[in-house]
Amino acid sequence: MTSVLSTTTTYADIGPRICVTPPYYALGDLVSPAPGLAGATVPVQSPTGRQAPVINIAEAGRHLAILGLCAAATTNPAPGKHYYLAHRGVGRMYPPTGSPPGRLGGGPLHGTASARMSGRNRAVAETELHDADGTLVARLDMEYLVLSVPVFRRLMGPATAPDATGPAQPYAAPAPLTDVSADDRSATARMTVDPSLCQGHFAGYPALPVSVAGYATFALFDHVLEAAAGPAARWQPGSYRLRADHLAAAGRTCTVEVEPSAPTEPDAHDRAFTGTLRSGGQDIFSIQVDYTVV
Repeated sequence: MTSVLSTTTTYADIGPRICVTPPYYALGDLVSPAPGLAGATVPVQSPTGRQAPVINIAEAGRHLAILGLCAAATTNPAPGKHYYLAHRGVGRMYPPTGSPPGRLGGGPLHGTASARMSGRNRAVAETELHDADGTLVARLDMEYLVLSVPVFRRLMGPATAPDATGPAQPYAAPAPLTDVSADDRSATARMTVDPSLCQGHFAGYPALPVSVAGYATFALFDHVLEAAAGPAARWQPGSYRLRADHLAAAGRTCTVEVEPSAPTEPDAHDRAFTGTLRSGGQDIFSIQVDYTVV
């Protein structure tokens, strides 16, 4: 497959070819030294909640998935803008070691990605996130559905809400869950997809980002953990698998659920949970996470 870009490129070159914009896009110093490769600095903009790593799963996934689609865009032979919709992912979070440079107020992390078009309408990426000392923080292998602008517009139909104009950084606040009901095993809640949660995803067609769906499920799981292990309990995530089957347009109301499940790697983590977000009878997002209480 012929590569589109053959020299070192930056966001100025890649930006017009991808679907996400600030503030959802927040990578710094993006560079692609060769087709299919990309690197960037990664900020920490969201609280980790009860998670032990220096960056929470949802935010790590947000930045790495965006870095992966940037790398994929450099290998797409079709001209112009395309939408790279996160579809399936397999990832892993690693325990923090030493000082926490990635925490809010600390220095940035660094991400790398290797990607390719796996078909005319599909792309895959392998990504890693390291701290300033080179220690591995997270990994994410992602599969994307790749849509041209006309196909995406037919899929979405008329926008259900206008783009939001603020806040400038919508990811610093907890997920806006309502009607939370939780015990020491499971929980349910509701969340309305406000346009402010969708800024930069996507311009003209605001839709809930996969990472924000993740924020919601992890915020709900924190209620379960508190009920099970007390207000000081924290958890270390391990391997996880996610899938995103539909987009929830701004204005829709979603049901968020968390329930226990069997760990995929019981030798490493003795517990797991599955978080699901649904709307209008559709499964929007689900994630299964191995974890240990710390």
